[in-house]
Amino acid sequence: MVELKAGVAEVNITPPIGISLCGFGNRKGPADTVYDDLFARALVLDDGRTRLAIVTSDLISFAPDVVQRLRDLVERVAGVPGQGLLLNGSHSHSGPTVMSFRSMGSRDVAYEDVLCRQVAGAVRMAADRLEPVLLRIGRAPVRIAHNRRARRNGRMTIGHNPGGAEAPWVDVLRIDARSGPMLGLLYMTAAHPVNLRGLAFSAEFPGYAARAIRRELDGAVPMFAQGCCGDVNCTPMDGALQTTVRLGELLGGAAVNAARHAEPLQSNVLGLARQVVYLPTRIPSVDEAERALEDQKTRVREAERDPDATDYLIRQYRGQIEWAEDYLRAARSGRPRPQAFEIQAMRIGEAAMVAYPGEMFVDYQLEMDRTSPFKKTFTLAYSNGCIGYVPTAKAFPEGGYEVDHAFRYYGTLMITSACERMIKSATLELLEGLKRGN
Repeated sequence: MVELKAGVAEVNITPPIGISLCGFGNRKGPADTVYDDLFARALVLDDGRTRLAIVTSDLISFAPDVVQRLRDLVERVAGVPGQGLLLNGSHSHSGPTVMSFRSMGSRDVAYEDVLCRQVAGAVRMAADRLEPVLLRIGRAPVRIAHNRRARRNGRMTIGHNPGGAEAPWVDVLRIDARSGPMLGLLYMTAAHPVNLRGLAFSAEFPGYAARAIRRELDGAVPMFAQGCCGDVNCTPMDGALQTTVRLGELLGGAAVNAARHAEPLQSNVLGLARQVVYLPTRIPSVDEAERALEDQKTRVREAERDPDATDYLIRQYRGQIEWAEDYLRAARSGRPRPQAFEIQAMRIGEAAMVAYPGEMFVDYQLEMDRTSPFKKTFTLAYSNGCIGYVPTAKAFPEGGYEVDHAFRYYGTLMITSACERMIKSATLELLEGLKRGN
């Protein structure tokens, strides 16, 4: 049997105050305090033929240029092929701006320089700590989230849909040293970390879950990976720190339960597959784009007359004028603008991990749970970048924030309903190839 080795490491990536927060478009200023520290955590796996690295982070996601920079760095310093590095963001809306979002603050070059060295350093430390391990997988129920797409007065809104799709559980990958102690626990659920809306840095509920896991599992490194929560919010959402702490304790307790009942993997074989799919986008009519531009100009003019609007907030609103100008240029050109979308798949014995660079609706995760050829498939969103929301085909005629509005913060154009079929088909092909050992 192939001997599998693993190493884990973590680094504190808390930014200084004064850096822009990310996730909400109506904040009146940058961060002015810290509720709790942010971390990046690395797991390196090596079966003697293949070396893989999984990084989890208390960040909203990683910008594409940062992804490439980190892959180059990690390949140099840790011997992990660039394509074998998976970078997942928890999608906390109380972390720093490390994506080029329109209207959500500006990126800080100095912080990103340090961040890249810290993350690459964590992978290097994990690689230096490689030792023989036994992996286990488990699942436990937990309910800290709800489907947020609710119809109200004939319109699709962000609310609470009791009948909507959810994934009310936590999946875990437990890493035990063959010599004894548990080294780390990778835990994943699908829930937007959006309860806190102030000007404080926080890892949100995943960070408080990490504290609970470390306390209960004798210091094992806790690694939270975000699932497909594009249409799923944490619940309740009252803005209170104590509520966020309680959600984290619930998630952490469930992850510990899953870890204690986890079953060992019988295979140690690692594998990697990757495909870039080019998703079609929708080009608006010129009339629609002209209206959008005028709407954004009106919004800025109204903010400039509002005595409660700060200069910081008005600058964020002006970012939407830039989006609308690009939108109009796209409409006038009429040329197709496909969106590159990397699907990364890893084999870990009888388990697999799928990583998507988008705000995936939870149905993508549920579909892989049902149809993957592997015993367990961890399906992650917000990985290796983020192109914006990726709804199901069914959601497009329903409309709503995720379909009609959110894309303007990420880029210029929205993808189309044809993308669901393309993504799912390509993913299954990758998984089936890994299962066959290709």
